[in-house]
Amino acid sequence: MQSAFTIPSFLFLSLFLVGLVPNAKLDTATKKMYPPFWDQVSGEITEFPVKDNKTIINMWNYTDRLRMYKILITQTNKYFVQFGSNDSGNVLWALALTYGKLYKTGRFSDPSNVSVCAYDAVSPSCISFNSGWGGTNFFVIVLNFLAAVESKFLKNVSHEILLLSPEKHKHDFCFSIEECRKSFPHAMDEAKKFYQYLQSITPASTVNSVSVYNTSEDRATLLLWKAYRAAVETGLSKFNDVSWYSSVPERKFAMDILTLMEFCETTIYRTNFKNSKAFLVGFPRRKLKDGEDKIQKTDFKMREKAFLASTKFISSLNKMTGGWFLVAWKLTVESSELRYVLGNFFINTLLLIPIIK
Repeated sequence: MQSAFTIPSFLFLSLFLVGLVPNAKLDTATKKMYPPFWDQVSGEITEFPVKDNKTIINMWNYTDRLRMYKILITQTNKYFVQFGSNDSGNVLWALALTYGKLYKTGRFSDPSNVSVCAYDAVSPSCISFNSGWGGTNFFVIVLNFLAAVESKFLKNVSHEILLLSPEKHKHDFCFSIEECRKSFPHAMDEAKKFYQYLQSITPASTVNSVSVYNTSEDRATLLLWKAYRAAVETGLSKFNDVSWYSSVPERKFAMDILTLMEFCETTIYRTNFKNSKAFLVGFPRRKLKDGEDKIQKTDFKMREKAFLASTKFISSLNKMTGGWFLVAWKLTVESSELRYVLGNFFINTLLLIPIIK
């Protein structure tokens, strides 16, 4: 019989596990959580090559996308200095760490052949044109990056941005601000709101000659979640067929993640480095194979099984209730002054729940 979660068990485990973060043994070096090759790229747009007065970015090169993430984090760090040391309070860490996790777990490889664009610990590899994860992530970084350019948040962009992609796949994507705005106006607007918000805030004080902005962590986090979900929905609408994934279970997992993100957005689950690192600890270390519908029988570790089971549970329950589970949760947290506490309690606990047979 399929694993089930009971209310009494959920409450008991919630009380027992609340406030827990990843096991100390898993956190031996913070740098291990950075995306692969993070220290080998700069946060400067001038690092990209320029040809015919255009900045050239190869969107199917892992390192080029990584540079885009680092540029955004580098340029936004000053707005989040009060929320964590060493720039760990930046809410954009969720995007960068997720990108690195997808690469390390082989989800950018070709669905039919893991040797194509598979994770390489020595040198960066490519992102397969046939990867549903890679295609969806395209919209996450491109819409964010182009929105930052369009809003003039990125001020050191002296050349037009040219995104490279094979002719065969051009109809699936957009390659300029004009194209993306025309094809995906809602997603572009959601991304742009985040950067416009940062532009609207001003320094509130100065500490050791460093300006401290009056940034609302909740406001910035919520805007980022909305932009992230809009981008992912755009990608999943194009890459939802099982052919883009290695198996039916892997495809279902990708779809279930979207539902989980809606709960994270509603609860304003903070996306700083610490929380994002904690959230991703149980992210399965490899793609799911056909026949791995019963999670408890896989070779995944307990934390990975918990992540998979919890993601599947929340998505299934929401489907069973016709979406009312999410609606009820929204009404519960939005009317509470303890929204942040309830949200982090719910998400952190859910992702730590062991499988109950």
